[in-house]
Amino acid sequence: MRILIAAGGSGGQIFPAVALAEELKLNDPSAEILFVGSDKALDRRIFKKEGFEYRLLSSNKLPYGASFKTIFFLLELSIDILRSLIIIMKYRPEAVVGFGGYVSAPVIVAAYILGIPMMVHEQNAVPGRANAALFWFADRIAVSFEETRKYLGVYAGKAVFTGNPIRASLLKDDKIGNIKKLGLDPQKFTILVIGGSQGAHNLNKAFLKSLSKMDEDSRRSLQVIHITGVTDYGWASAAYRELSIEHRVHSFVDRIEEAYSASDLIVTRSGASAIFEIAYFGRPMILVPYPFALSHQSENARIFSAGGAAVEIDEKDLSGDLMKERIGGLLKDRNKLSEMGESARRMSVPDSSRSLAQAVLNIIER
Repeated sequence: MRILIAAGGSGGQIFPAVALAEELKLNDPSAEILFVGSDKALDRRIFKKEGFEYRLLSSNKLPYGASFKTIFFLLELSIDILRSLIIIMKYRPEAVVGFGGYVSAPVIVAAYILGIPMMVHEQNAVPGRANAALFWFADRIAVSFEETRKYLGVYAGKAVFTGNPIRASLLKDDKIGNIKKLGLDPQKFTILVIGGSQGAHNLNKAFLKSLSKMDEDSRRSLQVIHITGVTDYGWASAAYRELSIEHRVHSFVDRIEEAYSASDLIVTRSGASAIFEIAYFGRPMILVPYPFALSHQSENARIFSAGGAAVEIDEKDLSGDLMKERIGGLLKDRNKLSEMGESARRMSVPDSSRSLAQAVLNIIER
């Protein structure tokens, strides 16, 4: 069995794709998986680390609104469709799966031209631009949120609920062991802050400001694992050295499951992959949706907040004072923290990788 998976441009698209590949290999060790990603360094690094064969297309991006950039976009898209046709004809997959983002577009179009069964997976509650344009071509549309069906319009009949696949390496939770592995104190309340692989400057800044506004006793009762992204690592590290608080600051973490497991509360953006991974670990969340993602993250955060798993802070309201207030309120109400964690666990879809793998096999057998 040969499966081609198109995913690239961000970890939020690549990691669920890796989880699918792992599940397909688990079902059939002889299965062959080929990834097609973008030419970003992040894509190369993840594919090499995970040990999968891969090909790369451009990191072309659809402009917002009509402009001369649209002409160059369409030219690059045409070239990438030709590249995708060559890749698919050489590899001869039995199915193609796209995980959104630009790189899915040329691959799905090429698969349609060649008559290969294909599926699109939508991670977010509200479909992204690339996926929305590909629904017409797809045989099936896998969704992470049941709420997504209402955004599919005439394509709702193609939808299958699978959840958002979680990598096998994340499916374990040893809180005390991971706290000790990170050199932290098992008696202290641990906050994990995820500034994102590309950084989330306003979130990083507001969180550190909130710590500076806490009294010494409050800070001494806490410890922080802060993933800042590359851009903010330097100044954030310096800021922590000025505060009397136990901390571990990283620009990027390969074994994110250890940080999830060690935490009592997680502050993060609301990309679908991250929040479903956190939900699997049953950790309460403070979510600050990325404001420039066509409301995709806002809807993700709204659903998790409405489900009792998260507290949402809008970017326009984000400040050190508000962050301190939200964190302080949760620290004073441990029952609410526990209830939020249980709600998060209920919203997780632990068998999502298996469900998606079965959906892929179903389109092959049709």
